[in-house]
Amino acid sequence: MRIALFDFDGTIYPHETFETLRLHMRDNPKYKKYYKHFVVRFAPSYFGYKLRLVPKLKMQFKALESYVHAFKGMSKEDLEDFFKIVAEDMRKELREEILERIDELRNNDYYTILISGAFTPLLEALFPNKFDHIIGSTVNYENNKVDTKQPFKRVFGTKKIELIRTHFKGKNVDWHNSQAYSDSLSDLSMLNLVGEPVAVYPDNSLTKIAEANNWEIISKNK
Repeated sequence: MRIALFDFDGTIYPHETFETLRLHMRDNPKYKKYYKHFVVRFAPSYFGYKLRLVPKLKMQFKALESYVHAFKGMSKEDLEDFFKIVAEDMRKELREEILERIDELRNNDYYTILISGAFTPLLEALFPNKFDHIIGSTVNYENNKVDTKQPFKRVFGTKKIELIRTHFKGKNVDWHNSQAYSDSLSDLSMLNLVGEPVAVYPDNSLTKIAEANNWEIISKNK
Protein backbone atom coordinates (compact mmCIF):
# COMPACT_ATOMS: atom_id res chain seq x y z
CA MET A 1 0.00 0.00 0.00
CA ARG A 2 1.51 3.31 -1.13
CA ILE A 3 0.34 6.52 0.49
CA ALA A 4 0.64 10.24 -0.26
CA LEU A 5 0.51 12.77 2.57
CA PHE A 6 -0.35 16.43 1.96
CA ASP A 7 0.03 19.49 4.15
CA PHE A 8 -2.44 22.33 3.45
CA ASP A 9 -1.26 25.87 4.32
CA GLY A 10 1.56 26.88 1.99
CA THR A 11 1.32 23.58 0.11
CA ILE A 12 -2.13 23.29 -1.45
CA TYR A 13 -3.30 26.72 -0.28
CA PRO A 14 -0.73 29.52 -0.75
CA HIS A 15 -1.88 31.58 2.25
CA GLU A 16 -2.38 31.20 6.01
CA THR A 17 -5.80 29.75 6.83
CA PHE A 18 -6.04 31.65 10.11
CA GLU A 19 -5.69 34.97 8.26
CA THR A 20 -8.36 34.02 5.71
CA LEU A 21 -10.71 33.07 8.55
CA ARG A 22 -10.00 36.39 10.26
CA LEU A 23 -10.92 38.43 7.20
CA HIS A 24 -14.15 36.52 6.69
CA MET A 25 -15.11 36.89 10.33
CA ARG A 26 -14.40 40.62 10.18
CA ASP A 27 -16.25 41.29 6.93
CA ASN A 28 -19.25 38.93 7.04
CA PRO A 29 -22.29 40.74 8.55
CA LYS A 30 -23.61 37.53 10.12
CA TYR A 31 -20.34 36.62 11.84
CA LYS A 32 -18.60 39.95 12.49
CA LYS A 33 -20.09 40.15 16.01
CA TYR A 34 -17.65 37.37 16.97
CA TYR A 35 -14.66 39.26 15.63
CA LYS A 36 -13.97 41.45 18.66
CA HIS A 37 -13.85 38.37 20.90
CA PHE A 38 -11.27 36.85 18.58
CA VAL A 39 -9.14 40.02 18.50
CA VAL A 40 -9.10 40.45 22.29
CA ARG A 41 -7.88 36.90 22.81
CA PHE A 42 -5.45 36.71 19.91
CA ALA A 43 -3.89 40.20 19.86
CA PRO A 44 -1.16 39.61 22.50
CA SER A 45 0.16 36.55 20.64
CA TYR A 46 -0.05 38.26 17.27
CA PHE A 47 1.90 41.33 18.33
CA GLY A 48 4.35 39.11 20.21
CA TYR A 49 4.93 37.23 16.97
CA LYS A 50 5.45 40.47 15.03
CA LEU A 51 8.03 41.51 17.63
CA ARG A 52 9.69 38.07 17.30
CA LEU A 53 8.88 37.24 20.91
CA VAL A 54 6.38 34.49 20.10
CA PRO A 55 7.28 31.55 17.79
CA LYS A 56 5.20 31.13 14.63
CA LEU A 57 3.79 27.74 15.65
CA LYS A 58 2.63 29.11 19.00
CA MET A 59 1.04 32.11 17.28
CA GLN A 60 -0.80 29.83 14.84
CA PHE A 61 -2.05 27.65 17.68
CA LYS A 62 -3.29 30.71 19.56
CA ALA A 63 -5.07 31.96 16.44
CA LEU A 64 -7.06 28.75 15.99
CA GLU A 65 -7.75 28.47 19.72
CA SER A 66 -9.00 32.08 19.68
CA TYR A 67 -11.43 31.25 16.87
CA VAL A 68 -12.90 28.43 18.94
CA HIS A 69 -13.34 30.73 21.93
CA ALA A 70 -14.80 33.51 19.77
CA PHE A 71 -17.41 31.07 18.42
CA LYS A 72 -18.29 29.73 21.88
CA GLY A 73 -21.97 28.82 22.01
CA MET A 74 -22.49 29.00 18.23
CA SER A 75 -24.53 26.15 16.79
CA LYS A 76 -22.70 23.47 14.85
CA GLU A 77 -24.87 24.26 11.82
CA ASP A 78 -23.95 27.97 11.85
CA LEU A 79 -20.24 27.24 12.23
CA GLU A 80 -20.29 24.73 9.39
CA ASP A 81 -22.12 27.29 7.24
CA PHE A 82 -19.34 29.77 8.00
CA PHE A 83 -16.70 27.25 6.99
CA LYS A 84 -18.56 26.55 3.73
CA ILE A 85 -18.52 30.27 2.89
CA VAL A 86 -14.79 30.47 3.62
CA ALA A 87 -14.12 27.28 1.65
CA GLU A 88 -15.89 28.65 -1.41
CA ASP A 89 -13.56 31.65 -1.36
CA MET A 90 -10.41 29.61 -0.67
CA ARG A 91 -11.19 27.19 -3.49
CA LYS A 92 -10.41 29.91 -6.05
CA GLU A 93 -6.78 30.10 -4.90
CA LEU A 94 -5.81 26.46 -4.46
CA ARG A 95 -2.69 25.45 -6.35
CA GLU A 96 -3.87 23.72 -9.49
CA GLU A 97 -0.64 21.79 -10.04
CA ILE A 98 -0.97 20.19 -6.60
CA LEU A 99 -4.64 19.33 -7.15
CA GLU A 100 -3.64 17.66 -10.42
CA ARG A 101 -0.89 15.73 -8.62
CA ILE A 102 -3.43 14.45 -6.07
CA ASP A 103 -5.69 13.19 -8.86
CA GLU A 104 -2.74 11.56 -10.60
CA LEU A 105 -1.68 9.76 -7.42
CA ARG A 106 -5.20 8.51 -6.71
CA ASN A 107 -5.43 7.23 -10.28
CA ASN A 108 -2.22 5.30 -9.57
CA ASP A 109 -3.71 3.70 -6.45
CA TYR A 110 -2.02 5.84 -3.82
CA TYR A 111 -4.01 6.28 -0.61
CA THR A 112 -4.14 10.05 -0.14
CA ILE A 113 -4.34 11.90 3.17
CA LEU A 114 -4.72 15.61 3.82
CA ILE A 115 -3.22 16.37 7.22
CA SER A 116 -3.33 19.92 8.53
CA GLY A 117 -3.68 22.13 11.57
CA ALA A 118 -6.70 23.78 9.93
CA PHE A 119 -10.15 22.91 11.23
CA THR A 120 -11.47 19.56 10.03
CA PRO A 121 -14.95 20.87 9.02
CA LEU A 122 -13.30 23.57 6.90
CA LEU A 123 -11.11 21.01 5.13
CA GLU A 124 -14.11 18.72 4.60
CA ALA A 125 -16.06 21.61 3.08
CA LEU A 126 -13.15 22.31 0.73
CA PHE A 127 -12.50 18.72 -0.30
CA PRO A 128 -15.66 16.57 -0.09
CA ASN A 129 -14.28 13.92 -2.48
CA LYS A 130 -10.62 14.78 -3.13
CA PHE A 131 -8.84 12.69 -0.49
CA ASP A 132 -9.21 9.20 0.90
CA HIS A 133 -8.91 10.61 4.41
CA ILE A 134 -8.70 14.03 6.09
CA ILE A 135 -7.03 14.76 9.43
CA GLY A 136 -7.41 18.25 10.88
CA SER A 137 -7.90 20.09 14.14
CA THR A 138 -11.16 19.22 15.85
CA VAL A 139 -13.88 21.64 16.96
CA ASN A 140 -15.50 20.35 20.14
CA TYR A 141 -19.27 20.54 20.64
CA GLU A 142 -21.64 20.03 23.53
CA ASN A 143 -25.39 19.91 22.93
CA ASN A 144 -24.69 20.86 19.30
CA LYS A 145 -22.93 24.11 20.29
CA VAL A 146 -19.24 25.05 20.19
CA ASP A 147 -17.69 24.01 23.49
CA THR A 148 -14.53 25.53 25.00
CA LYS A 149 -14.39 23.43 28.16
CA GLN A 150 -12.53 20.70 26.31
CA PRO A 151 -8.98 21.83 25.48
CA PHE A 152 -8.31 22.67 21.85
CA LYS A 153 -5.70 20.42 20.23
CA ARG A 154 -4.05 21.56 17.03
CA VAL A 155 -2.54 19.08 14.58
CA PHE A 156 1.07 20.00 13.76
CA GLY A 157 4.65 18.75 13.73
CA THR A 158 5.24 15.43 15.46
CA LYS A 159 1.52 15.19 16.30
CA LYS A 160 0.97 14.58 12.59
CA ILE A 161 3.27 11.54 12.74
CA GLU A 162 1.38 10.12 15.70
CA LEU A 163 -1.98 10.49 13.93
CA ILE A 164 -0.65 9.08 10.65
CA ARG A 165 0.78 6.00 12.38
CA THR A 166 -2.45 5.51 14.33
CA HIS A 167 -4.50 5.68 11.13
CA PHE A 168 -2.34 3.03 9.44
CA LYS A 169 -1.93 0.77 12.46
CA GLY A 170 -2.09 -2.85 11.31
CA LYS A 171 -1.84 -1.85 7.63
CA ASN A 172 1.01 -2.86 5.34
CA VAL A 173 2.29 0.52 4.17
CA ASP A 174 5.12 0.72 1.65
CA TRP A 175 6.77 3.74 3.28
CA HIS A 176 9.80 3.64 0.97
CA ASN A 177 7.66 4.18 -2.14
CA SER A 178 5.22 6.59 -0.51
CA GLN A 179 5.19 10.37 -0.87
CA ALA A 180 4.72 13.44 1.35
CA TYR A 181 4.21 17.06 0.33
CA SER A 182 4.90 20.18 2.39
CA ASP A 183 6.28 23.71 2.18
CA SER A 184 7.73 24.01 5.65
CA LEU A 185 10.60 22.80 7.79
CA SER A 186 8.05 22.23 10.56
CA ASP A 187 6.88 19.18 8.57
CA LEU A 188 10.35 17.67 8.24
CA SER A 189 9.39 14.67 10.38
CA MET A 190 6.48 13.94 8.01
CA LEU A 191 8.68 14.34 4.94
CA ASN A 192 11.27 12.00 6.43
CA LEU A 193 8.58 9.41 7.09
CA VAL A 194 8.47 8.44 3.41
CA GLY A 195 10.95 7.52 0.71
CA GLU A 196 9.78 10.19 -1.75
CA PRO A 197 9.40 13.57 -0.01
CA VAL A 198 8.38 16.56 -2.13
CA ALA A 199 9.02 20.19 -1.15
CA VAL A 200 6.23 22.46 -2.41
CA TYR A 201 7.06 26.17 -2.71
CA PRO A 202 9.41 25.55 0.22
CA ASP A 203 10.72 28.06 2.73
CA ASN A 204 14.46 28.75 2.69
CA SER A 205 15.30 26.19 5.37
CA LEU A 206 13.40 23.40 3.64
CA THR A 207 14.81 24.37 0.25
CA LYS A 208 18.36 23.79 1.51
CA ILE A 209 17.44 20.34 2.86
CA ALA A 210 15.52 19.39 -0.30
CA GLU A 211 18.40 20.41 -2.56
CA ALA A 212 20.98 18.65 -0.39
CA ASN A 213 18.96 15.42 -0.49
CA ASN A 214 17.89 15.60 -4.15
CA TRP A 215 14.19 15.79 -3.30
CA GLU A 216 11.65 16.87 -5.88
CA ILE A 217 10.86 20.57 -5.53
CA ILE A 218 7.67 22.10 -6.89
CA SER A 219 7.83 25.89 -7.20
CA LYS A 220 7.48 28.68 -9.73
CA ASN A 221 11.26 28.62 -10.21
CA LYS A 222 11.47 24.89 -10.96
